[in-house]
Parts: sequence; structure tokens; C-alpha cells
Amino acid sequence: HLDAILALEAEKQTVERVFNSFSAGGATAGNELKTRSTNPVPETDDEKTPASLKALRGIYREQFAKLTTTRATNLKALTDPLDKRLAAMETDFTKKDRLADAKVVRGYREALAEQSGPLSPLSGTSVPVAATTPPTPAQGTERTTINPAATLALKDGITNTLGMKFLPVKGTDVLFCIYETRYSDYAAYAAESPGIDGAWKNQSYDGYALTERKEEHPVVYVSWEDAQKFCAWLSKKEGKTYRLPTDQEWSIAVGIGRTEKWKKDTTPAQVFKDQKEFPWGDDFPPKGKEPVGNYSDESRKAKAPRDGETYMERYDDGYPTTAPVMSYKPNKLGLYDLGGNVWEWCEDWYDNAKTDRVLRGGSWHYGDRGTLLSSNRTHFQPGVRHNNSGFRVVLVVSGGKARQPAGRMSGQCPRSARTLAGWNPFQSRAKNDRHAAIAAISKRSLTAEPEERRQPNPDASSLEKMELPEDNAGSHQGQDAAATVVTGWMGTSI
Repeated sequence: HLDAILALEAEKQTVERVFNSFSAGGATAGNELKTRSTNPVPETDDEKTPASLKALRGIYREQFAKLTTTRATNLKALTDPLDKRLAAMETDFTKKDRLADAKVVRGYREALAEQSGPLSPLSGTSVPVAATTPPTPAQGTERTTINPAATLALKDGITNTLGMKFLPVKGTDVLFCIYETRYSDYAAYAAESPGIDGAWKNQSYDGYALTERKEEHPVVYVSWEDAQKFCAWLSKKEGKTYRLPTDQEWSIAVGIGRTEKWKKDTTPAQVFKDQKEFPWGDDFPPKGKEPVGNYSDESRKAKAPRDGETYMERYDDGYPTTAPVMSYKPNKLGLYDLGGNVWEWCEDWYDNAKTDRVLRGGSWHYGDRGTLLSSNRTHFQPGVRHNNSGFRVVLVVSGGKARQPAGRMSGQCPRSARTLAGWNPFQSRAKNDRHAAIAAISKRSLTAEPEERRQPNPDASSLEKMELPEDNAGSHQGQDAAATVVTGWMGTSI
């Protein structure tokens, strides 16, 4: 009958249009959903629906129902262990009075519960799974982004492909590298960046040449401009955003952020500078039996002296010039060498003249009280290189202050987790399920008798490889595995 033929052609066009809109993704798919009350097959057929069309829709409903059940089961197996780990982190943060971090984790848990509901039979959208599931936000309100890798980083930090470890610093939107950029880190950059200035290779200062663990010493003879290029290279290599810390972030990391009152137009030259605190405490010179950092000391005076220099009396850190990173105890945040070893370039201009960039932390070259204060700054033009200046990098987390190259923090999570920036897994998963159901319809001839078919399962190949370690919630292995598995589903970025 002509009516049946026309109905089948209209249905085919509708299915193809929805199929193509979901393939395009984004606003196109959203607009298609808004313009059609059913997507793409109505839940029931009316009396005018031809029998052949009813048969095709029946196949779609049958296949999609099976896929929905399988997906819900598989997703629950992944999200339940993650929620358990997040709940433990929330409790741990609360006990340690890290309420801001606890609230962040709570937000992730609520968003996880909201977005991980089973698909409705036909629309492909999530529906609540329990009475405790938060309601869907009103149109125009912001949804919380699931970011399990970033959540784990709040507690345990991240180690990148160069072996550089990063830890969170409360009060900032970044993770700090726990040590200054090493000679070996910069060498990796230089190996992939032909034509860069070779001054960084020099490890001989004031007549003293390094002989042991040279790769572990901080790189020196690098300018602010050199540091920027390193950060750009590392950002591209890792698929994340690395940069230098701002002056204010550096103050927070060293422990004096509470004493500085920053306004929008405040510069490092203007900000209040505390005259009492040092990276190791408030005594000068340091009174402890163990060295607290690498400064101008008895070792330098004996092996690399220079006329007119100041040496810290009755203090010996064991190194005439630079020391291997992490040679001394870290501060309370787990960061090493924020005092001494090498000056560290920061992101900021020093003042409104915008001719010099800021450096913080002092170095092996200095032993006087004023220079070693945590609040002290020095400044040089961005192209200047010195034998006692280097840099430390920070890793921007989602929503943080990024510099060029700008972009979301997608790429590697701890050890092995990989993500796809901007990917909405629930939309994508629904799209895959819908495609599979549509594919099942396309395999049926309009006139052929039904034949035996296998149930399509787009999740099988990926889920077979996903396993969560049992009873391992407190270990790095368990947390990394959770991040690895779930970021693949959640498609989020750090």
C-alpha cells in the first residue's frame, strides 16, 4: 500500500536525521531532541501505524531495551567502587579540616549519582536511580563536571611522563611540582627542541664543577623566556597545561599567603613583605642540627669562594653550589627547596613598568638574612640567565588560570588513565547504544522473515579489560585504577 510505503520512507528519514545529528554531536544533537518529542521511535504506536513499521519499531525497542539493561549493569559496576573511594576521601578531608576539598568531592559524588542513572527506554537520557539522586538542574544552570582523576589528585598528586611529581596547594588552582626543574627534565626538552640556547649545559660555577648526580641538580642558566618554552613543550607533550607559578601562588606554597593582601592591581613590588618568616621557620641562622636548604655556607666558602660574598656562619649544607633536588626535608605541603638552591622564575611582571619578571626563594649564592626571607623577591629582564636561577612548574587543574598554550587539561591521569577532552560519555554512550539498535533494524529486510541474530553489545570489548582491585581503596594502585577505568567512562579532564 502507498500509505505504508510513505510511512516507511518517513521513518527512515527521521532515523537517519537523528543518527546524523548524534554523529555530529553538540548543539546539533540537542536541537534535534528539542524539535522532536520522541527520539527517534515513539514508545507506543497508534492505530494508523502500518504493520511493517510496527515490526521495525518493535525490533528497535527490543534491542535498545537489552542494551539499556546491559549498560546499566556495567556502569554500576564501575561507578559504585568510585563512589566508595570518593566517600572515603570526603571523610578523610573533613577529618583533616580540609572542608573546601571535601565539598569538591561531595560535588563530584552528587554529579556522579545524577549522571549515571540508567537510560530511559527510548530517549537515551539518564533517569534518577534513587530518591537521593539530585534533581536535574534547571535550564541554564551549571552542571558539576565529573572529574575523578582531578579528585584523586587532590589527595595523592600526579606524576607525569618525565617523573615530575605534582602535589596540590590549598588556596590555589594548581598542583606544584615538588622540586625545581631538574637538569634531566630540561635535557629531555632540549633533545626534542633543536636550536635552543645551550647555556643550560654548564654545571661549573665559581671554579667548582659538579661531579655526582649531575642529572638531579636543578637546571640553571635558564631565562624566564626559556622556562616559558619548556612549559609550552611539556604542555603539548602531556596534553595538559603547565606554566610557571604566579607570585601569589608561590607565596601560598611557601606558607606566607595569609600575610599578603592582594588586590586586582597589586604587583609583587607593592605587596606587603613579612620580615620574620623563612622557609624553615623564624630563626636566623637556622638552629637545627640538620641543614634546612642549600645556601651560601661553609662548604661554598671552602670550595667555591668569591671575594665580597656573604656566608652563613656555622651552617653547612654539604654542597658548595647547587644540590640535587630533594636533598633536604620538604615543607608541610610536601614541597622541596622553596628556600635556597636556585632562584625560581615566577609568571608575573615585577611592577607596572613591565620590564622585569619576578624570582623567588634565594639560592646557593646567598647567605644574608634579608635575601633568605620567604617574602623576598628579586627581578630581572625575561631574557637574563644566571648560574643560580632556575624554575619550578605548576600543573593547572580544571577551572584554573591557564596560560598559552591554552586548553583543557586532558591527557594522562596518574600513571595510565587517559581522557578525551570535551567528550560527554553519557551522550556518547547513548549515541553508541542508539546506533547499535538502528543497525539492528537496517539488517532486517522489509520483506524477509526474521532471522536469528546476536545481541549487539558495544560495551563488551572495553569492559572485558576493566577490573578494579579489590579492597585496595587506600592505595595508589587502587586509586589509579579507579581513575583509569572511570575517566574512560566519564571523559573528563584534569
